[in-house]
Amino acid sequence: MIPSGMIVDMKTTIVVPDVQMPYDDPTALRKIIQVARDIQPDAVVQIGDLIDMPQVSRWSKGGASEYTTTLQGHINDVKERFFSPLREAAPKAAITWISGNHDERITDYLSKYGYPLKALDALSMDSLFDLKSYGVDYVKGPHQIGSNTYAIHGHESGGYCASASAWDTKFAKRYGSEFNYVFGHTHSPWLISGARGFGGNVKPRWTMNVGSVMDPANATYVKDLAVNWTMSFGLLRDNGKEVWPELVLMNRKQFWINGKKY
Repeated sequence: MIPSGMIVDMKTTIVVPDVQMPYDDPTALRKIIQVARDIQPDAVVQIGDLIDMPQVSRWSKGGASEYTTTLQGHINDVKERFFSPLREAAPKAAITWISGNHDERITDYLSKYGYPLKALDALSMDSLFDLKSYGVDYVKGPHQIGSNTYAIHGHESGGYCASASAWDTKFAKRYGSEFNYVFGHTHSPWLISGARGFGGNVKPRWTMNVGSVMDPANATYVKDLAVNWTMSFGLLRDNGKEVWPELVLMNRKQFWINGKKY
């Protein structure tokens, strides 16, 4: 038990959901960056699918969009509207970008259609996005982001699940039932918790889907644009032994943090 009045040193992490630039909602993304400016987190983790890259999608192969020349502009958009303002807003934060299936489209494309080019430093994610200049680490999940807590995008474990409990079970079976998990991929936010143990000695654990800030109007691949997404993001508070998750849901792009309306 923490004695009354004792100040506990808590590490704060903002978890940015799927963005899929340039198909994001710019207002929602700007507000998350403003939260970073206001609370000065120790870390910012982007959960994956930061960029969409439709030009090199397998769905575009052989079609007109494969021959567009817009990819560099989309990459510049990520740097100008995400990395640059985020680093300016939170100069001391450790920034991590988890690799998502959309982020991996360019390396997948090179593997299939231009393998000799894959070894070029100029075509690495670090080089294409100038990650060193922004102090960003690009990593594959599962990646530890807190005490007993791992970030993954969601595609690593293969396939989709029909429910939150099914996702939770999949991660527990694949990576370990003693850990907490933060992920994205499905654009549908939720937080599910449980516990492990017996005889009154139980330890809580949880899994959180941080959703997305993709603009549903840009989901043209969904019939009638009938998506059930809620714009959202995550906050983690870590005392070095345990992590407390908070799922921040947006209503008409509005939300509250620490008593402040955004």
